[in-house]
Amino acid sequence: MLKKNNKDVYGQCCLDYLNGDKTAKILVHSNIAETDELPASYLFRPYEEMPFHEKKALRLVRGNILDVGACAGSHALYLQGLGYDVTALDASAGCCDVMQKRGVKNIVCSEILEYSGKEYDTILLIMNGIGISGTLANLPCLLDHLKTLLKTGGKIIFDSSDLQYLYLEEDGSACIPLGDTYYGELEYYLEYKELKTDPFKWVFIDPYTMEAIAKEVNFQMQFIAQGKHYDYSACLY
Repeated sequence: MLKKNNKDVYGQCCLDYLNGDKTAKILVHSNIAETDELPASYLFRPYEEMPFHEKKALRLVRGNILDVGACAGSHALYLQGLGYDVTALDASAGCCDVMQKRGVKNIVCSEILEYSGKEYDTILLIMNGIGISGTLANLPCLLDHLKTLLKTGGKIIFDSSDLQYLYLEEDGSACIPLGDTYYGELEYYLEYKELKTDPFKWVFIDPYTMEAIAKEVNFQMQFIAQGKHYDYSACLY
């Protein structure tokens, strides 16, 4: 059983939802926008309810798959149902418990940078999973580590968003603040009932910056699809 002070916000929210609380939701606080709500139901959504750019990304997987930040296991379950060999990785013990209860076969409870020892044909980082690097400066380190988990000819499939829309003017131009910090780097903390995480960094990367950084560590980037609101999916190979 989860302790009340372990800050496993995603895990506890998903467990409550699975156990019948269909109103469960996470409060998302950031340093750049008003507090938002993330309903647990969104984390359990079936393939039919996933956005277009996610669906198109999932169609490009092959071989054995590592689903990084699998959360409630929705992507892993969908791909598992198609017959793929999927390993679902998440650092949340609660989420891993949820995935086990939902029928995900292969589950690893670990931070991605602490995971090693196996290679995959496809690594998935969906729902802005690539942002786990926290900052642009840390992104090459994350990509280098993911490279050690890829088989020869393997690929990384991810999605992200270009946050320029937060700085759009009425005339359609973007007034992006200049400074030492990339405009897609945010600081968050999450809240669910009495649980509250420590502040943490997350980065949303525009596709042009992403492509340039990928090239620095010898990846090529293929654009897959664009979403409705400055979000997109892409493949690194």
